[in-house]
Amino acid sequence: MAISRVFFSDLKTGKCSSVVEARLLRYWEARNVKRGWELMWVDMLLVDVNATMMQATISAHRVPRYQERLTAGAMYSMADFDVARCAQNFRLCDSSLMIRFNESTSFDEIDEPVSALPEEAFRFRDQSELIGLANTSTQLPDIIGEILSVKSTVTDPPEEKNRAMP
Repeated sequence: MAISRVFFSDLKTGKCSSVVEARLLRYWEARNVKRGWELMWVDMLLVDVNATMMQATISAHRVPRYQERLTAGAMYSMADFDVARCAQNFRLCDSSLMIRFNESTSFDEIDEPVSALPEEAFRFRDQSELIGLANTSTQLPDIIGEILSVKSTVTDPPEEKNRAMP
């Protein structure tokens, strides 16, 4: 029987034996400063073919099994993992779910995914959401910017000789 491929948006809590293809955007170690910088886990931010981001975690005792394979920007095929609810205070993306590696998780780098995987993902928030996050110590946006207007170079003629082209 063939193993089915799914997207992050298809995942439900519990064990998942389906295959997900994703790009590893970033990863970092979580360490306990009160215990001599002891490694607690590795957090990752993944994006699938639909540009859906999801957080994944590898517990400290499983890190040695996967550590040499972790490369930011690389594409992976993963299966046999657990899907759990993400704690509200530790959410790294909009998804309320997260992936947890277990003893049987396969996590293999792939050269040619079935579909093209995005190289980056962005998270947009309006001003009221950003003000709501201020001084909460729950989520820290990486980059904050403001879009004042959007002008199409196709339908709107340029007002100046110097213009930016995508």
